[in-house]
Amino acid sequence: RDYYASRGLGDVYKRQYKEDITMAYVISDECVSCGTCESECPAEAISQGDEHYVIDADACLDCGTCADACPTEAIHPAE
Repeated sequence: RDYYASRGLGDVYKRQYKEDITMAYVISDECVSCGTCESECPAEAISQGDEHYVIDADACLDCGTCADACPTEAIHPAE
């Protein structure tokens, strides 16, 4: 599901504001797949991956809510 389209912002917003933005947060292997980050993400940008939860860079708002909510501190700013 496209976060921007669901809010009527569409491709123009994505091109203007998100095109050159790289992933701000990553989920490391310390993730225990508890699901806390997924339920806290206001953009619904986090989902269960093959080995642990993953962040959809196109949907991520770079708000840091997921990192604050993670009980194992597995989410951190990308380097």
